[in-house]
Amino acid sequence: MRLAVYGTLRRGFDETGKVEGFSLVFPGTKSFPALIKNENGKGAKVEVVDVTEDELVMYDMYESTKNGLYIRTTANIILDDTKEKEKCWIYVAGPLLWQSSSMFTEVPDGDWLSPKTLVMMDKVYEKEYQKEL
Repeated sequence: MRLAVYGTLRRGFDETGKVEGFSLVFPGTKSFPALIKNENGKGAKVEVVDVTEDELVMYDMYESTKNGLYIRTTANIILDDTKEKEKCWIYVAGPLLWQSSSMFTEVPDGDWLSPKTLVMMDKVYEKEYQKEL
């Protein structure tokens, strides 16, 4: 099984791609992102990782799928290295997130780790500091 991650779960994994037909947004807060279905959206940059069934259960707990914060579904990912499509698990905004957010702000370039996003989140200095270490 493979999981596509786009936000706080990204860790610099080697295999990357893009999910289209979605928008990557800040749901009413700038502390974490969410994907929402949007056929006209810019899509989102993702990292693709191999996961076991036990790891998926752990990710479901982290993403609060039982409470409805996120929903785990599948989506086609266009892999950067081969340009092939691969169906992967991915987390999208769930009903609880929709109910608790009055507005959604699009993440710049659909990339949680882009310099524009980091500046928007005031984390650019943290990222630069980590590179110096």
